[in-house]
Amino acid sequence: MLRKATALGAAVFLLSADFAVAQDSSPDSGGANLVAHKATYVLSIAPDSNSGQVTSADGVMTFELKNACDGWATDLKFKFVMANEGGENRDMEISQVAWESKDGLAYRYNIKKGAGGETLEQLRGEARLDKIGGRGAATSDLPSRAEADLPEGTMFPVAHTKLVLEKAAAGENVVSAEYFDGNASVDTMMASALIGAGEKDWPGLQKKFPELEGHVSYPIGLAFYSVQTSESEPDSEQVQRLYDNGVISNFSIELGTLKLRAALSSLELLPDPGC
Repeated sequence: MLRKATALGAAVFLLSADFAVAQDSSPDSGGANLVAHKATYVLSIAPDSNSGQVTSADGVMTFELKNACDGWATDLKFKFVMANEGGENRDMEISQVAWESKDGLAYRYNIKKGAGGETLEQLRGEARLDKIGGRGAATSDLPSRAEADLPEGTMFPVAHTKLVLEKAAAGENVVSAEYFDGNASVDTMMASALIGAGEKDWPGLQKKFPELEGHVSYPIGLAFYSVQTSESEPDSEQVQRLYDNGVISNFSIELGTLKLRAALSSLELLPDPGC
């Protein structure tokens, strides 16, 4: 469950937007502009969750994307508490700090997963690609020293999010790619995205956000498959409402039989670092 929960972090929350004071206008930035921002989400158990003995699940997630001039620095914090029928509580915490170069060719990560105030797992490493859509290599020093080649077509999280946005704007509805974020150590995962029809000023927001007014949003279904197994069932699935400025307002994620939902509660656009 811990690994599946962290998969939502890198895949979903590396966001892009058209923000005047922090716009990525470099020649290699692709068709989607990136914005520096901080988003906070309230977590709860979904009404249609088939969670067995879990009676409630509540928590908070924050995601921060900073313009580091030579790349994008991200900081994800995810914490929630589950209660079962016997009245016992279990808490889970995840933090994921990463950096990705703006050309999409280099990536570093540090991921910690814990429960009850103790760190249960830590993953740390880096990866490089020879070109966009090319091959590469990944190395890790935690939880152990490991190296692996990355297959042709591998994408890091920011580049993958930009690709989904570009395909959505072009009217395409299916995107599949080899995906690397460090959650499977030095292995990639296959990420499959289904893109629904765009809608301007989506009415499903819990409250108004000026940053989202006038923007088109898309319903996106994401599934992540381990390349190390032959199973046809995805390791994790999520559904999100993704705006053309990169902000995600709502999402749900399935963790085994438990289904969590999240709603955007605050959004802060971060200042231009003056690169």
